[in-house]
Amino acid sequence: MKKRNLIAVCIGISVISVLSLVGFVVSAYFTDNNTKDNTVTPGENIIEISEDYTPPSEQSIGDNIYKKKASFSNEFNSPCYIRVYMDFSDDKIAKSSYLSNDPDKSPGSFYSARRETTGNTYIAKLSEVAPDWIFVPDDDSSSLAGYYYYTKLVPVGQSTEPLFTYVNTVNNTNDDIQQYDILIYAESVQISDMDGKKYDDYEEAWKDYLSKC
Repeated sequence: MKKRNLIAVCIGISVISVLSLVGFVVSAYFTDNNTKDNTVTPGENIIEISEDYTPPSEQSIGDNIYKKKASFSNEFNSPCYIRVYMDFSDDKIAKSSYLSNDPDKSPGSFYSARRETTGNTYIAKLSEVAPDWIFVPDDDSSSLAGYYYYTKLVPVGQSTEPLFTYVNTVNNTNDDIQQYDILIYAESVQISDMDGKKYDDYEEAWKDYLSKC
C-alpha cells in the first residue's frame, strides 16, 4: 500500500492523514475553548478512526467486496460531536462502487456510493442503513454542506456507530481495474461553546463552531 498525507488548515488544530486503498483513511482533531479571563486557548477533542479493514488481495472482474467498517472514537476527556467527509478519489470508481452497513453483507443491502441524495444511493438510504448519521447535501446553502454528521453526542472513550461496513467495487472489464483511495476526513467539536454553555444538539454545535472558522 502506498501512503499519502494530506494537510488541511482551519481554526484550532487540524491533522489529516490518508492511507491509500484499496486502503483506508483518517484521523483528525480540533477544537477551541475559552478561559475566564476571555483569552482563547487551544483545546483538543482527539478522535481516532476505529476501523475494521480487510483489504482485497487483488481486484478482479465482477464483484470485489471487502470489509471497511468505519466508525470514530472520542479519545479525549470531553464529550464531542463528530462529522465526516467521505468520498472516492475517482468519480468513475464511485459510480461503480456500492456501500453496505449490513453485517451479513446481503446482496440487497448494497447501495450506490455516488454522492447523490436521491435514487438508490447509500446517502439516500442513510436513515435506514445508518440512522444515527445524516448527510447534508453538497449544494446545501448552509455551512454544514457536504459532510456526514453523527447526530448523537459521543461520550469519552466511546465510538460512533459505523458509517458503513462493506464496500463493493464492480469491474466490468480489465480496463476498469485500478487502484483508488477512499478519502475519509473526520472532525470533532466539543460539547460546549466558548462560554461554557452546552450545545442543544449537533447542528447548533457545528453551526456555532463553523461561524468562528
